[in-house]
Amino acid sequence: MACVVTDNLSAGLPIPVNLKATALTPPSATRPGFIPLPRPAPPRVSVVSRILLVLAWLVALALAFLAVLRFAFHDGTDLLASLNSFTRYLYLPAYPCLCYAIAKRQRLLAVLSAVVIGCHVWWLVPDFVRDRRFDSITAPLLANEAAAGRVRIFFANVHYHNNQPEAILREVEATDPDLVILIEFPWSWREPFLASTLRTRYPHGRGFKPWQVDRVAVFSKLPVRSEHEDSIENRIVETTEVEVGDNSLKIVGLHAHRPMNFSEPGSNAAGYWAKAVPLILATPRPLVVIGDFNATQYSLVHKRLKSAGLRSAHEDRGRGYATTWPNGMVPVPPIRIDQAYLSPEVACRAIGEGIGLGSDHKPLILDVVVAPRP
Repeated sequence: MACVVTDNLSAGLPIPVNLKATALTPPSATRPGFIPLPRPAPPRVSVVSRILLVLAWLVALALAFLAVLRFAFHDGTDLLASLNSFTRYLYLPAYPCLCYAIAKRQRLLAVLSAVVIGCHVWWLVPDFVRDRRFDSITAPLLANEAAAGRVRIFFANVHYHNNQPEAILREVEATDPDLVILIEFPWSWREPFLASTLRTRYPHGRGFKPWQVDRVAVFSKLPVRSEHEDSIENRIVETTEVEVGDNSLKIVGLHAHRPMNFSEPGSNAAGYWAKAVPLILATPRPLVVIGDFNATQYSLVHKRLKSAGLRSAHEDRGRGYATTWPNGMVPVPPIRIDQAYLSPEVACRAIGEGIGLGSDHKPLILDVVVAPRP
């Protein structure tokens, strides 16, 4: 848009003026007297902030790598199996990484941390949510316990160097189980056990027979129909069949090798489970599998047993978060490596943990109801 302005000094000669250009065109940097404003300097990043950012990235990348291995190579090595045992705690650093990324507006770091946290939450859900897959079978059993058979099992890894057998005897007497299953049962404990009332109250089972420390000691009030031992990687898997009402119950007691066992050269945790899992799954049902698995609910063996139709007694009762080791004996975060698994024909009334004085394991106290014979 243009208009004509009359200048008094130019005797009425018209001077064209472009108002649009005048109004919108910024001052030229080449105009005399123009002084450009200095650009603001970018904010300085402190050395501490840079170090924190690098650390956050390293932590998030390392945890993301472990999560990928969890999906692609679950417990593929003893190291990975050991790390997976501490899943509950292992991925906790991802949470402050996410908070730091949000505060510093680091989008990629925030996304990576959020993905790791999502995996962590997914793996922890079964610790707090009941396993209801077989409720249609077990609920009628619990509702009509009188027609079914109730069994209480006391299991404990008493620790080979434990010098307090009287404490375990008192705990057994207080819980009054139908079966007592002990591992790492030292020879020095036989005399106190023989001198106790345990021998008369639990006349069945191999607990008082000569045996080696790698075996599973079983003491039973219930009549025993059969007992069988299988040796796997120098460890004994004990299968005991007891009478329960008009039916029978198979109980598999075991003590698995632990991964990265430097105190026992030649131990092979992966080789043990490669043979033990098929043996467990081939055992007739109703079935209870109980023992020191040296593996947590985040392990591959747990996944395999659940996929095959067994369920964790802790998860059945919504107590997947419970812990049994190290029972205050070792300065590490507590985890659960003592496990109990049930077939669908066995309903879980309750499962709890005992005291286990002198041992690095808490005992398991398991109450089940066994379906009557069809």
